[in-house]
Amino acid sequence: MPLTEFEAQYPRICRALRQAKAADRTGQAYLLIGDDADFLEKFSLAWAQTAACVGASEDGQACGECQPCQLFQKQAYPECFVIRPQSKSRLITVDAMRQFDHDISLAALPGRLKVGIVVEAECLGDEAQNAFLKTLEEPPRGTMLLLLTVNARRLLPTIRSRCQCMSLLRNRQDYSLAQQEGLFAILANLRRQAGVKVGLQAAGRISQLFGKLHDLAEKQAEAERDPRWDDIENAQLKKQLAEEQEARVEAEYVRLRDSLIDAMLAWFLQRFLIANGMAVELLPHPEILAEAGDLLENPPSPWEAEQDIREVEEFARCVKSYVEERLALDAMCLSITEKR
Repeated sequence: MPLTEFEAQYPRICRALRQAKAADRTGQAYLLIGDDADFLEKFSLAWAQTAACVGASEDGQACGECQPCQLFQKQAYPECFVIRPQSKSRLITVDAMRQFDHDISLAALPGRLKVGIVVEAECLGDEAQNAFLKTLEEPPRGTMLLLLTVNARRLLPTIRSRCQCMSLLRNRQDYSLAQQEGLFAILANLRRQAGVKVGLQAAGRISQLFGKLHDLAEKQAEAERDPRWDDIENAQLKKQLAEEQEARVEAEYVRLRDSLIDAMLAWFLQRFLIANGMAVELLPHPEILAEAGDLLENPPSPWEAEQDIREVEEFARCVKSYVEERLALDAMCLSITEKR
C-alpha cells in the first residue's frame, strides 16, 4: 500500500515524510502512536516503501516500479525485519530483541535501506527496551527503525525521546470491556464535592474490577498453556516453565488493566469536552455516556474537568511506576471527590 493511500487522513504527516524523502533526510527512528495496531503496521510499511524507493519523484512519492517498491508490494523485501509479541505470552522477550538487533546489524545490498519494525512496542519489557536502547541510540548505517504502539506510556522515556513521534490516532477505540464491567457507571459518581465516602466506594469498586481482570488473565494463560509439559520431571525446567507462565499472566493482566485505564481517560476527556460546550453528537465516543447520570445537565466547570484528567493521568503514571494499585486508586478518587 503506497503512502498516497493515507494522504486524505493525514495530509500534514504524509507531506512531511515525502519532503524528508525528497531532501534525502529521512530519520533513523520513528515512533508511530495510534489506537489501531493493524492500521499502524500498514502505515509503517507504506512509509518504509517510500523511504526505500530508489526511483522516487521530486516530491518524494514512491515510484511503485523500482525493485524495492515491487518487493514491498509483494511483502518480500529481504531487508525489512519485523518483530512482534509472541502469540501466547504477548511479550517481546529480551532474547527476541537481541536477535532482532543482530538481524538489522547485518550488511545489506549496496544502496538498499534496512528497515526494522517493532509491532506493538508496548509489549517490550523494561529489560528488552534497555537491550534495544543501544541500537536505537546508534542504528547501523543505512537503517530506519519504526516502533508502533497503541500505548506509548508503557515505553521508557529514553526510548520515546530518541524517536521522531507521529500521532496516527483515529479517535476510535473499543471500550466494550469497560462497559461490560460497569466502569463508566462508577466513574459517573466521581465529581467535585462528592466527599470521602463516595471516593472510597468508587476506588473499592474499581479495585474489584482489577481483581476480576487478574482472574481473566489467569484463565487466558491457562487456556494457552501447553499440557505436554505437565509431566516434566526436571526441577529446573519446571521452575522455568512456572516463571514463564507467571510472566504470561502478568503481561495479560497489565494489557487488560491498561485497557481500563485508557477507558477511564477517555471518559474524563469526553467529560472535559462537554464541560467546554461540545455537543454530544460530536464526541468521539458518545456511546460511553449511556450511564453518565446527570452529567449533561450538570457538567463540571472546564477547570474542574481539566484537573480531574490530570488526576487520572497521575494515577496511570503511579501504576506504571509500580505504586500499589489500591493506594493509587484511593488517592485519585479522593482527589476528585474532595470537598473544598
